Amino acid sequence: MTTITAAAIQRCRLKNGPPAAGFQRLATTRVLGTSLGGRHCMTNPVQRHREGGQGLVNSSGNERLVRIARVLWAILALNLVVALVKLVYGYRSGAIAIVADGIHSLLDASSNVIGLVGIVAARRPPDADHPYGHRKYETFAALAIAPMMFFACREIAVVAFERLRSPHPPHLSPAAFFVMGVTLAINLVVVRVERAAGQRLNSELLLADAAHTRSDVFASLLVVASLVAGRYRIAWADVAAAVVILALIFRAGIGILRGTLSTLSDERRLEPSLIEAVALEEPSVLEAHNVRSRGPSDDIHLDLHILLDPAMRLAEAHQVSHRVERRLRERWPGLTDVVVHVEPALESERARTREGGGLKAEG
Repeated sequence: MTTITAAAIQRCRLKNGPPAAGFQRLATTRVLGTSLGGRHCMTNPVQRHREGGQGLVNSSGNERLVRIARVLWAILALNLVVALVKLVYGYRSGAIAIVADGIHSLLDASSNVIGLVGIVAARRPPDADHPYGHRKYETFAALAIAPMMFFACREIAVVAFERLRSPHPPHLSPAAFFVMGVTLAINLVVVRVERAAGQRLNSELLLADAAHTRSDVFASLLVVASLVAGRYRIAWADVAAAVVILALIFRAGIGILRGTLSTLSDERRLEPSLIEAVALEEPSVLEAHNVRSRGPSDDIHLDLHILLDPAMRLAEAHQVSHRVERRLRERWPGLTDVVVHVEPALESERARTREGGGLKAEG
């Protein structure tokens, strides 16, 4: 049960005037779903953050970003090692395919740097110009990885075209197979670890970067195919492999675009009927409607309208809104901010609900 302090009641009176005997004032009362113990009239996320409330940035969210950064630092170090090995051996042996693959590994490292910059920006708390925080910077960083993957597709296409024009595969020593085998194994470990961390931390950035590193694995497989073709004098083998690998990388890039643009365009995240059904589990709620949700799965912003008995007092209605919020947070732990707009269950409001959709309590 949330306690309403005397100071909170006074702030409510200063903002809304004295409580009415009935429920008429609740038609325009907007209750923010935050359990701040006596700070229920704060409607500005920045103010909640400054006064030590939960706001939109909490310790668990920051800890998540710290863990993502740690993963990116480890992946960056491994990508630099892989790139260095490929470039040194490629230049010394004159293997252009391995040099090109080393450059591709440097692109992987650059995507890690972009991700780290995005994480630094995303960790900043809400401010006057960004009252909802800076969480989308992580999504922007994930979006920046997609063009790199399309660039990798272009590079593979160029190599394949050149091989078609000059169908004489190179003949390299067994050391080339060893170098590519070791670096390929490292990249496979990177993909596995980064993808698992992305799923565990619900990070679009880590999942996108894992897809990018997987494209490096495909490119390395293309180089191995080229080496095998050179040993057995099969001129078309690496070209055929290039076509398949290019298609896989392009598909992964499209997937990153769809996922990140879905978040950045505020696509609906939760099914409204499910939200309305949970709200109606609260006995005092007569109807629920006008549900809106947005954000990634671990940072969902939600608002909805609920209709209550017009005779209910303001303080009691306020407590109902908090119970609705609590139910929603228990059902969807990824909710960062919940806004419950309370309205009196007058016939005009019910008619508007019927026109716009929504659920009505049975009985």
